[in-house]
Amino acid sequence: MNELTELTAAAVYAEAWNRLDASELIELLGPETVYESQWVFAALEGKEAVAEYLSGKMATLRAAGDPAKVRAELGRTTRGFPDRACVILTQGHANDVTAVMLFEVAGPHIKRMDLCIPDLLSPVGSGEVPV
Repeated sequence: MNELTELTAAAVYAEAWNRLDASELIELLGPETVYESQWVFAALEGKEAVAEYLSGKMATLRAAGDPAKVRAELGRTTRGFPDRACVILTQGHANDVTAVMLFEVAGPHIKRMDLCIPDLLSPVGSGEVPV
């Protein structure tokens, strides 16, 4: 059994958003994965719920075309949870950071995903945009 790292989870997540294809990311979700967003009151719990949400969101963005273009860059946090691997998300404008995703991993799976307000974490991009 391979141990997943936060950095690897971040890279697979970023690649999924840059391709708008969640298939490889879904393979890393554990049966009890939790997805939380600071913009939503209720968490998504379980692999099926998280997979359905991500696949649906990406399908919607694919259908919207280029104006909804998402860009996902690997980065590190500098505040809140300093020096954690993260994904810096932009939509529409490459310089307009809309969210930051953090990960918690356990064994070979993503245990938890937290979509956060960028100002709380002050992320610094690496320049790496996995595709």
